[in-house]
Amino acid sequence: MIKKQWCELYQGYADFYKMPMNDDILDTVWSWIFDEENKFYAIGARSSQGNLVGFMHFREMPSPLRGSLIGFLDDLYVHPDHRGSGCSSVFI
Repeated sequence: MIKKQWCELYQGYADFYKMPMNDDILDTVWSWIFDEENKFYAIGARSSQGNLVGFMHFREMPSPLRGSLIGFLDDLYVHPDHRGSGCSSVFI
């Protein structure tokens, strides 16, 4: 169920940026979230009813100026109907 909700949100995110989206891309990005070898992560925003209404994708990357690894924000999206509504976060 969470994957279906995430896919619908990610489609909305792609639509906003007028980027093509298909099942292959959705499956690839979804698999990155759970691949322990890939330093790519997701946090979801849930409504008070428990539905996934937003997400943040981020990844680990080196920062030469800091001499350390940092988090890089790739994607941030909340469904327009839930913006400003107050959500709780959960790791996907």
